[in-house]
Amino acid sequence: MEDLGKFIESLSSILWPAIFIWVLYYFREAFKTVLESAKGRKFTLKIAGNELTMEEVTEQQRTILADLQDKVAKLEELYESSTPTAFSLGEVKRQAFGKILWVDDKPKNNSFLVSHLSDFGLEVHIAKSTAEAKELLGQNQYYKIISDMGRPESDTAGIDLLKYVRASNVETPYFIFCGGWAARNMKNEFVAAGGNGITSSGTTLLKMLEIDG
Repeated sequence: MEDLGKFIESLSSILWPAIFIWVLYYFREAFKTVLESAKGRKFTLKIAGNELTMEEVTEQQRTILADLQDKVAKLEELYESSTPTAFSLGEVKRQAFGKILWVDDKPKNNSFLVSHLSDFGLEVHIAKSTAEAKELLGQNQYYKIISDMGRPESDTAGIDLLKYVRASNVETPYFIFCGGWAARNMKNEFVAAGGNGITSSGTTLLKMLEIDG
């Protein structure tokens, strides 16, 4: 038990620097834009094609960091209740997989995640409504589909679109990135409709997409 305690203590001491390095590396282009904007005394930034205010940039960065901190806390709990095993931080493989369709009536909220996907060579098509999504689906083949849950047309627009996709015999992996309540309470309906993953965590979404394998 003493050895386990020392291992956990050592893990904690290296984990936070590793997470900090991860954030700097994967979002380096977005952070670079922030710094350049600050130097030029600009008050808006263009990230992943979206014009963001400094307040919106700060909020998205805060959300990303809070999400990572939550994941680290859960990892520490896991190691406290299990036997430690050796691990290493491998280099991420960057591959171009193709196109992703992201459906959200407020795409600005996903700017940093879209920028991250673009860094992997993925072409992200944005649709702000189910109608726009259907039009794009008729024109393109997609590697993955991401949707929010509620949009002006329906509180279950994400699941409604999923049903349309599956009824069209399209088996493209389909994910919903939404609020915590919907992720918890609408999961069964989503899975029953043929969905592949639903989450309120940006970090978990990227893991589900399996773009870094």
